[in-house]
Amino acid sequence: MLISAAINVQNLYDLGARRIGVTTLPPTGCLPAAITLFGRGTNECVAKLNKDAVSFNKKLNRTSQKLKSKLPGIKLVVFDIYQPLFDLITKPAESGFFESRKACCGTGTLETSFLCNARSIGTCSNATNYVFWDGFHPSQSANEKLAQSLLEQGFDLIS
Repeated sequence: MLISAAINVQNLYDLGARRIGVTTLPPTGCLPAAITLFGRGTNECVAKLNKDAVSFNKKLNRTSQKLKSKLPGIKLVVFDIYQPLFDLITKPAESGFFESRKACCGTGTLETSFLCNARSIGTCSNATNYVFWDGFHPSQSANEKLAQSLLEQGFDLIS
């Protein structure tokens, strides 16, 4: 995957791109679907999945540093989505959320995509209280909080 990412950045650079942003992996072990599928009946984040994401993210950062030294004039930013989302999940009340282990949609465990909409059976009445909209994706309220963090990280791309 990292080789593929490096090749894609190199290709963009060869096409003239000089300002490129990539994102880290999120805390995949804390996604409601991951907890349902791999949590063995607990309501806790799946440590192995998070460990794998952290390992990947470290490699992505190292690869980014190598590309910056190799490609003159590039502004390459690795946007950390892991920590801000992990903070929302593990300390939801600090950001005004009520629920971070279940999603708003349906049962809040596995549903995604077309199975999730305002008319889905069991969908919550106030998605702003939830960190996750479905089993994989943050809610609009969570995305707004995450966007602020990502904007702050991206200042190098616009300076």
